[in-house]
Amino acid sequence: MKITRPSIFTVYIAKSLLTFFAGVLGILTFVIFMKQFISIMNMALTYGTSWVWILSSLINALPNVLTLSAPMSFQIAVLLTLTNMSEQGELIALRAAGFSFKEIVRPMLFCAIILSVILVIFSNWVTPRSYKKVLDRRAEARQKITKVNLEPKTFLNLGDWDLYLDSLDSVSKIAKQIHLIKKKDTDALSTKVNANSGKIILTDSSIGLQLTDGQMQRIDAKDPSSIIAANFDKYTMSISLIRDESRRLKVGELTTTKMWRVIRQGRLTPQEKAEYRTEISVRNVMALSPIILLLVSCPLGFSLGKRSNKGKGMLFSVIIIFIFYLLMTLGLSLGKKYALLSYVGPWLPMFVGIGAAIYLWKKRLNI
Repeated sequence: MKITRPSIFTVYIAKSLLTFFAGVLGILTFVIFMKQFISIMNMALTYGTSWVWILSSLINALPNVLTLSAPMSFQIAVLLTLTNMSEQGELIALRAAGFSFKEIVRPMLFCAIILSVILVIFSNWVTPRSYKKVLDRRAEARQKITKVNLEPKTFLNLGDWDLYLDSLDSVSKIAKQIHLIKKKDTDALSTKVNANSGKIILTDSSIGLQLTDGQMQRIDAKDPSSIIAANFDKYTMSISLIRDESRRLKVGELTTTKMWRVIRQGRLTPQEKAEYRTEISVRNVMALSPIILLLVSCPLGFSLGKRSNKGKGMLFSVIIIFIFYLLMTLGLSLGKKYALLSYVGPWLPMFVGIGAAIYLWKKRLNI
């Protein structure tokens, strides 16, 4: 089968671009992901979570990192590709062979469109779901007291209860001088349970106590001067290691489809509605940003001389990315502040990018 000139050229440009993209994406993703990694590991050490929890949290944090690093990586890869071709004299050779600027850009634009389609799916549906799982795992770690060390002569926080043991046999789990204090109670200011001895039974979800020869005291919430006390010979109680706490969903956890559904219900305040609308716009601006960044970067890349180096390409990339995110932050602020701009505001970098691309291409093509 004979391969035509455009197909060979397309494969060559695309391969060069994707090589740089993969390398930059790996570096940026690693750098951004390290922040998530440190945060997750700190929680794991604080709450004593399992390796399954850590692995699940890390995997679910990855889509959010990729949606942030992919557009920046693509923009840097475009300028590195053009800079490399300029260094090797390939741009001049291609132009001399009759290739137009549009033909050189076409393979890159094709890659940008594919990346944007992937990012649209990730930003609107995949990332919100994974972000929700990350926050669910964090809430699960905070609610479940997994790091329980039964140490004598130490107050152990068990959620609503504080436990103190004077001594503990590590084999039989028989403790001496057991004291329990509960400060949060609907009917009492405080509840205290004291026992001379007892057996401690520790499970994954609770702590069981088989107490002997003790006393329970309760201070009435309505009448603090009233104390109810009762002695017991044997008393069995269980303390749950799981806190019952509800969590309100954040906007970033909702898929775009879900946000549209909530907006149509008409139950949101004007401020909440503006927040939902700006979030929808920001997701799609980030997803479509590779296309705009490409259109702005290419005329700048074509303007680089043969003696240009990759450092100059990186400098242009940093400037373009900085301006893009600065404009997006400004547009996001305008969208949240003014309800009429909630949809349009976050698209500010796209509008400016289109204008800049038209100006740069006209200047490059001398139109």
